[in-house]
Amino acid sequence: MMKALSLFLGLIVIIISLTSLTTGMAPAQILGWGLEMLGSIFLLLLSALVITAMFCCVRLIDSAYHRSSELERQRWLQAGLQTCNGIATLALTFTLLGISLGIGQLSNSSLTPDSIDMVIASLTDDFSMAFLTSVIGLPLSAILRTVFIVLNASLALGSTQSTKPPSGGNKTATTLSLS
Repeated sequence: MMKALSLFLGLIVIIISLTSLTTGMAPAQILGWGLEMLGSIFLLLLSALVITAMFCCVRLIDSAYHRSSELERQRWLQAGLQTCNGIATLALTFTLLGISLGIGQLSNSSLTPDSIDMVIASLTDDFSMAFLTSVIGLPLSAILRTVFIVLNASLALGSTQSTKPPSGGNKTATTLSLS
C-alpha cells in the first residue's frame, strides 16, 4: 500500500509542477482552483480510486516477481480494471450531478433583465464542474485501463516456458523476463 501511496503522491507533485510551469500559477493557486472547480468530494473519491488502481498495479507486478499463479495475476488485473470503471462511473456521475444542479438553479431563478447575469454566472459554475469531471475522469480511466492491459500482456509474455531447463534435467523450466 505504501508503494501505491508513494506513486500517487509523486504523480501529484509532477502534475502540479508541470501545471505550475506551463501556467505560471503557484501550487496553492492550482490546488485552490481544483477544489473550487471540482469539489472536495470528487477529488477525495477520485484520489481513493486512483490509489486503489495503483495498488492493484503494484500487486500485479509483484505477482510476476513472486511467480504467483496465473489466477493471482488475473485477480489483480480484474480488480484494477474494475477500479478504472469506477473512475469512469464517478466522472459521469458528477457530470450528471453538475448538469442537474445547473438545471435546478435555472428552474428556481426568475429571469429578468437585471438578474440574467447572475443566473448565467451560477449556471457556468455548475456546468464547469459537470464537464471538468468528465474531461479529467474519462481520460484518466482510459489511461489507467491501458496501463493495466499492456502491463498484464507484458507480464504474460515475459513468463515463458523454455524447452530445456538450465540444469539439463527433464523438467520444463519457467523463466520470467520483464523486458
